[in-house]
Amino acid sequence: MVRDINALVNKEFDLIVIGGGIFGVCAAWDAVLRGLSVVVLEKGDFSGATSANHFKMVHGGIRYLQHGDIVRVRESSRERSALLRIAPHLVKPLPIVIPTYGQGMKGKAILGAGILLYDMLTIDRNKGLHNDRRIPRGSFISRKSVLRLFPGIRKENLTGAAVFYDGQMHNPPRVVLSFLRAAVEKGAAAANYTEVTGFLKEGERVFGVQVRDRISNRTVEIRGQCILNASGPWAHRLLESGLGIRLRNRPAFSRDLALVVNRRSAHGYAIALPTPSKDTDALLDRGGRHLFAVPWRGYTLIGVWHKLFTGHPDEIDVEPGELENYVTEINKSDSGLQIRVDEINLINTGLTLFGEEGRQDKDKMSFGKRSMLIDHESMNGVGRLVTLIGVRATTARGMASKAVDLVMRKLGKPMRSADTENIPIYGGDIVTWGHEMEALRSQYPDSISTAQQSSLVHNYGSRWPEVIKYAQIKPSSSPGTGAGEILKSEIRHAVREEMALHLSDVVFRRTDLGTGRLPAKRELEACAAAMAEELGWDREKTDSEIKSIATAFYSAGPSNQAN
Repeated sequence: MVRDINALVNKEFDLIVIGGGIFGVCAAWDAVLRGLSVVVLEKGDFSGATSANHFKMVHGGIRYLQHGDIVRVRESSRERSALLRIAPHLVKPLPIVIPTYGQGMKGKAILGAGILLYDMLTIDRNKGLHNDRRIPRGSFISRKSVLRLFPGIRKENLTGAAVFYDGQMHNPPRVVLSFLRAAVEKGAAAANYTEVTGFLKEGERVFGVQVRDRISNRTVEIRGQCILNASGPWAHRLLESGLGIRLRNRPAFSRDLALVVNRRSAHGYAIALPTPSKDTDALLDRGGRHLFAVPWRGYTLIGVWHKLFTGHPDEIDVEPGELENYVTEINKSDSGLQIRVDEINLINTGLTLFGEEGRQDKDKMSFGKRSMLIDHESMNGVGRLVTLIGVRATTARGMASKAVDLVMRKLGKPMRSADTENIPIYGGDIVTWGHEMEALRSQYPDSISTAQQSSLVHNYGSRWPEVIKYAQIKPSSSPGTGAGEILKSEIRHAVREEMALHLSDVVFRRTDLGTGRLPAKRELEACAAAMAEELGWDREKTDSEIKSIATAFYSAGPSNQAN
């Protein structure tokens, strides 16, 4: 991927996508496969907000059974299967334990009936999936087995547990980048740090956007036949400032928060921990909602807490005392965890659509509202403009397809589908994860550690040779040679082929450096030095970039500087 603003100015696109999060890049991938010329414009870095900071779960829709929403159960299962199929290096099955208590609503009979119904409704969930990415049927384990896995959970009336499987993303930013790189390889254009500040309008239709290049600070105009506004929590604000459109059903957002804790799971099972809060939309309430403690890349991920957020999306914060309250809630749910605030490595926060403004009870967060797809011609009298505000990363591919359907109709193009359910995205054309690991190991048996091999295959899939080519190592290199070279090669690859322009782009979104902890000072300095060499930074710029990383972690939580 090459960032070339001049090339964008000198061309008229069929579709301009505003927003480089998961919904925007999925739309670009879908549209380019249908033969449209596409450009993706992102005001920050690709996957720089909620798309990077969600709970990493790929939901199969089992929770929607409580709502009696069979359509969403089927939709979620289908989307989970698609991600397991097209991105097998980045998405995997995750076993989740749900403890059962007594004989009533929290007992085995009710939960077992629900899981059986779910398995029947999603009987096609493993279509086209290799064995290592299949979602097994739900099952039960004994009380003794539950306590062996989670000795600290509440024991009173415990009868055992159900085990069901969902999906988990290894690295959400790399999922976004893989969709984007797949689109670019098929002809799409993209640019990060390009902020859309207004729209070009003629009569009752838009025909382009005004853009501020945040790198050069110049303003340009980019033209397109149709515009898809997929800028998430910024979407309605952009419509108001750029066109004076105030949505009749103005979106409301939840600040979703999860904690990355410095605990390693010994067994790989997640657990659902009951909380006192209610799911107000549930037709069948088993006694409240759950927190989840989930093993993730050598850490434990705990969440999700929901809180109505009415501020500007650039100003998400965590109020004093919130962390202590959350930690207390976790420890009450599972006394064996006994999490301390100073064990929190990182706080993931993002804004999730959960309904319409003014229609939500601030103290009762309902579960998973639907995405908003708006045709502004019928809604506001503005032609060739569509807005998509998504809810969950799981459903991004499917909702993007619906948005592009609408775009095709507006452009008067023949309706044709794009097989995004089955076509692998960047790096996804592998047989199995283990098969790809063996291929890498056979070429570099000693010079690259097992951990580095795993990271390369997880993040780049079949395209790991594109990263290795930037490393100064050979298959015959001595043990340990690859330690620093792999990181350097990833940085070179990120700058030259993935538009990394700031140190944060590499630390948080191109590599594994900052996904679970604040990197050590020497790691940051080495990374910054490699970027400085690529981008021509002077000492002042390099120091500034390093400082921005520490600031980002500190603002996420008071404990992160200790890690």
